Amino acid sequence: MTRRPPGASRRPQGASTRPRKRELSLRRPASEVVPGERRPETEADAGLSARMRLVLAIMLTALVVFTGRLMYLQFAMAEAYQVRSEQNFTQERRIAPLRGRILARDGTVLADNRVAYDLMYWGGEIYGWERLAAFLGLEGEPREPDPGRLEERTGGAAIAWNIPDPLVPAVEERIAGQANLYLRERIERTYPTNLAAQVVGYTSQADPDRNPGYGVDDLAGVAGVEATWESVLFGAPGVRKVWVDHRGAPLRSEVVEPATPGQDVVLTIDPVVQRLAEDVLANALTYVNLDRDRNDLPREEVIHGAFVALDPRSGEILAMASSPSYDQNVFAKRPIDPSAVADILLDGTHRPLQNRAVEAFAPASTFKMVTSMALLEGGWISPNTRYQCTPRYTLGGITFHNWATYDRGSYAVRDAIADSCNTFFWHAVAATPNATSGWGPFIAQEVELARALGFGEPIGVGVREEKAGRVPDDAWVREQYGHGWLPGFSMNTVIGQGDVLATPVQVAQLIQTLAMDGTRVAPHLVGRLGDEPFVPQTEHVDGRFWGVLQEGMRMMFTDYPSQAYLGPGAFPVAVAGKTGTGQTSRGDDYNHAWFMGYGPVDDPEIAIALLIEYGGSSTQVAIPVARDFFAGFWGAPVDTGVLASAGRPSGAP
Repeated sequence: MTRRPPGASRRPQGASTRPRKRELSLRRPASEVVPGERRPETEADAGLSARMRLVLAIMLTALVVFTGRLMYLQFAMAEAYQVRSEQNFTQERRIAPLRGRILARDGTVLADNRVAYDLMYWGGEIYGWERLAAFLGLEGEPREPDPGRLEERTGGAAIAWNIPDPLVPAVEERIAGQANLYLRERIERTYPTNLAAQVVGYTSQADPDRNPGYGVDDLAGVAGVEATWESVLFGAPGVRKVWVDHRGAPLRSEVVEPATPGQDVVLTIDPVVQRLAEDVLANALTYVNLDRDRNDLPREEVIHGAFVALDPRSGEILAMASSPSYDQNVFAKRPIDPSAVADILLDGTHRPLQNRAVEAFAPASTFKMVTSMALLEGGWISPNTRYQCTPRYTLGGITFHNWATYDRGSYAVRDAIADSCNTFFWHAVAATPNATSGWGPFIAQEVELARALGFGEPIGVGVREEKAGRVPDDAWVREQYGHGWLPGFSMNTVIGQGDVLATPVQVAQLIQTLAMDGTRVAPHLVGRLGDEPFVPQTEHVDGRFWGVLQEGMRMMFTDYPSQAYLGPGAFPVAVAGKTGTGQTSRGDDYNHAWFMGYGPVDDPEIAIALLIEYGGSSTQVAIPVARDFFAGFWGAPVDTGVLASAGRPSGAP
């Protein structure tokens, strides 16, 4: 038996022994694959390899793009994105400038600033709210900030205004660690004396529409000196950079540009004289109601009027009072009391915001001083020309009445001034050319003189509310009425009635000019703006008869009925003056009562003008008020009981 070598296969019987031809194949037998050697690719492997290369190419391309973009953002756009990134957590906020103060001539503060503390809330839960609310006297839950309101979007909602200074440390302790609460420091305007309220005016929170360029936390003047000199008082805002959290609550801050404080405005107002003027004006109610009682008329509850006192040598206004007045702090203190504000703003009966010292009224017989000067300077009369002071004067079928119902006798111009005789002036004017037919040379001269004396345009005393008044002429009449000047217009104009209008401060300027022999230093309220002194304009009105005019005003208290009030036997200082009784639509017993005067006669140091609306008799009301002021100004004794009980002097207008 033959033995088969190992590995030899057994051939079936009958099979051919012919050797088989070997098949060619690219595939190596598995038994011939060498470990570690790359396996030959199949068709399936080739397809997979192509897809992998495509994916890798796409990934590589994306990686290159993203890497390039990242490098662009990190390097090329680094600065821009740094700014945008910081803007997400930093804000530039306006720093409101400290408003300048308003001071009286002696340094008394009339308008000042104080730091007020408000508790502000950014929203969210407040730890210990019940205890905090009870401590501050608050009720209910705090209101979330309103994102629609700019001030709340940037500063949060106020949940407690004007926290009293003694409570501030305790509040700070209670809110410590609560990022959604903070104490805001806010500048609030205060008016510590409430003197000269209409002169000083008031401020309110700025309105972007009315005050372009102002921030919501800025204060802006609304009336009086506060508004007129806003550009001086306001200063310039600054800028603060603030880092905030996701709610907008401040984390830290730094000043980028400091605010520039406003400048102080120093007024010519003397606080003592101002208080005296306000007091005597308020006390005029006593004299008005005595006059009402004598005429069986209802009593008044409130005085409506104005009082101006100035130094005739310098033009400095020492007092400017208007009644009724108001509390400026109602508008300045926050939160504002809507009811209190409405009581002032909507009071159409008493109009407390109105500065009556710069409002225009018919000047009445105070204007006779202009007429007297025009008659004398124009040569139409001499100081000794006499006309009868009749009870009435008729022109063109129209009868004009004097205040007296009987003939007062033959008057020269001094007497006509002292006794305020209407008919003297009508007779004198009617004797000038063309006066009884229309516009003539005398009335043209009077209009020119009136304007030279400061009527018909604002003086520029220092408050923007000042009115111009009016001195009508032929052109104005034609425009207003559609026809030329009528003789009756002259009769009204020469006694300060009809279409003539003047402010109390213009009347004060008239008496100042008369007292100083024609030298007129413009009346003014502002003494200094910051460190810059205010220099008023000085003019001289030419005239030859100042002495005659002054004598007529002095004779009012030496020779005629008003001597019972301010004559040599009733008052220790020699004063001169002129009354006026302005007609109104309410009737003769509701006339506007005027007085203007100065003293001492030989060396004037004070000049005044006052008006009591619907006061009645100027002699019964305006002169007693003037006497009370003069007595307080010079410290002179005065028996007010005599004034209060005195009957109306015979022949007093």
